Amino acid sequence: MLLPFPTTSRTPATLARPPSPLTGLLCAPECVNVLKNQEMCGSCWAFSAIGAFSDRRCISKKDSSRVHYSEEFVVTCDKIDQGCNGGYLNTVWIFLQKTGTVPATCNTYKSGGGKTGVCPTACDDGSAFPTMTKSISHKNVCTGEESMKLALVEGPLTTGFTVYLDFQMYMGGIYSHKYGPNMGGHAVEFVGYGEENGVKYWTVKNSWGAHWGEKGYFRIVRGTNECGIEEQCFAAEV
Repeated sequence: MLLPFPTTSRTPATLARPPSPLTGLLCAPECVNVLKNQEMCGSCWAFSAIGAFSDRRCISKKDSSRVHYSEEFVVTCDKIDQGCNGGYLNTVWIFLQKTGTVPATCNTYKSGGGKTGVCPTACDDGSAFPTMTKSISHKNVCTGEESMKLALVEGPLTTGFTVYLDFQMYMGGIYSHKYGPNMGGHAVEFVGYGEENGVKYWTVKNSWGAHWGEKGYFRIVRGTNECGIEEQCFAAEV
């Protein structure tokens, strides 16, 4: 179960020279640069999947222009998962394959206060839903570092990891767990990888807003399954 954390951690504003959040990025920057904030709702599972879904459709040019799809629709209508009480990496992709979602302009995010909203029957303005946009398939590509790097060429991957107290205090740099208790699970997007001063890392997009970490992103040690982040990750065909 992947749960939320309040976005009250320190921001990079106190860093003299915060590193570029897109260091090592493989995916097209014009497609992956939309940063969202799940706020107080445990909807990281939906944000990571919708982020990767939207980004991959942009990268593969499935949409004529950049479309960001609705997290709210997934949070409120995916009854296999549990809305603001958490969800799973695998089952959200099953929902997107069977049901799909609508553009965020049709159904905007309203569950940020921490209470799961009601599954809508029409767009926010009362107009009928457009045809649902669905994912085709998904697979676990966390079978080794090389398979993950290869999958990233086609777009972001969704993954989960264990959050410890020191991660909530993250302001920048390459993260590895040093102190603090286990705070629970969290879902995010792998968007790239790189190496700095001999330390290999993954570049990861979070859903705690653009003012968190390295402008909404973080880097984490690569190749050691840090905090379980390399245990299970999904690449979707969209």
